[in-house]
Amino acid sequence: MLLQDYKVTKVRRNLCNPEWITVAAELSDDISEVFPYLNAVVKNAVYTPEAQNLNFKIDAGAISLMPREMSAGQVTCEEDAIKVLDYVKEMINDTWEKRASIIPVYERKEEIKAKDIVDFLPKTNCRDCGLPTCFAFAVALLKGQKRLRDCPALSKAEFAQDREALARLLQTVSSEEAAK
Repeated sequence: MLLQDYKVTKVRRNLCNPEWITVAAELSDDISEVFPYLNAVVKNAVYTPEAQNLNFKIDAGAISLMPREMSAGQVTCEEDAIKVLDYVKEMINDTWEKRASIIPVYERKEEIKAKDIVDFLPKTNCRDCGLPTCFAFAVALLKGQKRLRDCPALSKAEFAQDREALARLLQTVSSEEAAK
């Protein structure tokens, strides 16, 4: 067993969609060794080896894994978030147990797409960034035409984890300036 346990450290409500919450958890063990194996078995994983980060979506939410942290977003209540975190813990341990039969993928499987970025944006289409939609902002980020600081909503405390996840995700896309 690679991951013994986790401890929920933060629960926050999504301002754009008050029906959703994001739950962050501290992990009892460093899980970074399983990332290449999860990258191989999770179809929609976005792995950023340089940032030690793996993001993916499952039916019940958006998952972000770091060596000693995980978060589940776009869930409706803390009880559902715990179920998602338990599921991910089981997935981590199951993948780790089967690693001998899995060919690990140590690189990003595909380029980051705008939809990967939109998953971590506030999704308010507020236009405060100067663009008509959050999707347009995501495209501009990929092209280096906008920076994370150009989205005022991301500077709010309730979006701190999303901003951090985006910064990690964008680290390998273009210059370091894109992540600032």
